[in-house]
Amino acid sequence: MRIGRLAVLLCGAMLVPGCSSDKRVGVEGTIKYDGEPIGVGTITFLPAAQPGIKCGGRIENGRYKIEPEFGPMPGQHHVEIRWAKPTGKKYHNEFKEEFDVTREGLPDKYHANSILTATIKPGSNTINFDLEK
Repeated sequence: MRIGRLAVLLCGAMLVPGCSSDKRVGVEGTIKYDGEPIGVGTITFLPAAQPGIKCGGRIENGRYKIEPEFGPMPGQHHVEIRWAKPTGKKYHNEFKEEFDVTREGLPDKYHANSILTATIKPGSNTINFDLEK
């Protein structure tokens, strides 16, 4: 009886889509806005077809890199890019540490209402974005 239950559980686990990380791939690239690299931000790849795995990474000095174990699955993706652009103002946290006040530096067409897409292929991917004002 236990062996039968174990077999059913194993077969069921094999049918769960998107749980295996062996099909995910790495992606890296550069991101510029109006010809200049953006400072700090995030990039998110959202699969166009369902089911799929949403993934993303941090942008620093205009570069991003997502390792294969955390990367997207091959296929067509919508892309959202956000930029934490410094305003020139500063604030202090409860520990008296000083930080930049930031605001979203990109138009909605690159994140909330993104027009960006990318085709992810098996293996390594280099995808650069040169965003216009």
